[in-house]
Amino acid sequence: MTKAFVAIHCETGRESHIIKKLEGVKGIKNVTGVLGLYDVIVEVESEDSSTLEKIITGHIRKVPHVLSTMTLITV
Repeated sequence: MTKAFVAIHCETGRESHIIKKLEGVKGIKNVTGVLGLYDVIVEVESEDSSTLEKIITGHIRKVPHVLSTMTLITV
């Protein structure tokens, strides 16, 4: 099992839109808004790193109004 946390920086006021878009995506375990440099934190789990990459690049980064992401893979 591969697990990561993805920090999302988004356009101001679009946090709830992004949270709603990501909730329920297969492999995404938790989505929450945060204060600070990043606006949303996503917890992702998958069977392997390839699937993890597909979730991040194919779903998270494609959501409108996402400006940047930082992925932290657990060890």
